[in-house]
Amino acid sequence: MRRSITLFVAALLLAGCGAAETPAVAPSSSAAPAGTEWMDGFCGSLIDFAKIGDFKMPDVEQGDVAKARNAMDEAFAVFAPGFDNAVKGLSALGQAPNAEAETVRKDIVAALTPIRDRIVAAKTELEAAPKDDKRATAEAGLAFQRIGKDINDMPDPFQQLETNASLKALAAQAPNCKKLPS
Repeated sequence: MRRSITLFVAALLLAGCGAAETPAVAPSSSAAPAGTEWMDGFCGSLIDFAKIGDFKMPDVEQGDVAKARNAMDEAFAVFAPGFDNAVKGLSALGQAPNAEAETVRKDIVAALTPIRDRIVAAKTELEAAPKDDKRATAEAGLAFQRIGKDINDMPDPFQQLETNASLKALAAQAPNCKKLPS
């Protein structure tokens, strides 16, 4: 699961906002192209989401409730803000530079929102339980496995960005897009 989540997130981010495939853009006199600010906000919304790709679930020996609880707390501390900030940031973006960009934004929000909701609910349940509650820790682990499956089964929301030359050009000009893995 750990490998597939990492590969999934890396693939998503490489497809959309990474700087690896920068299209040729006509030099601009001084002003950034229209839509660059929007694209900067778009990529900025995904910075914490990108951190999910770096997360490695710690190894835990069966029966070690304290380490299992710590591992779940660490996982939720990365996944909850990653998904929450992406959903909130993308939802708060203003007018998209074109209809295709708006469709991409809406598709990503629609795909991430239910997963974010499950992550937040599982995290809240775990935080409400005593630190030594074996059952709550096991339930959080099962919830996290289901969440991982949901992430891996989610359609690639960035595929449209890969095929839209204008969005790729905007991403090349947006500082936050350069902060994402390439």
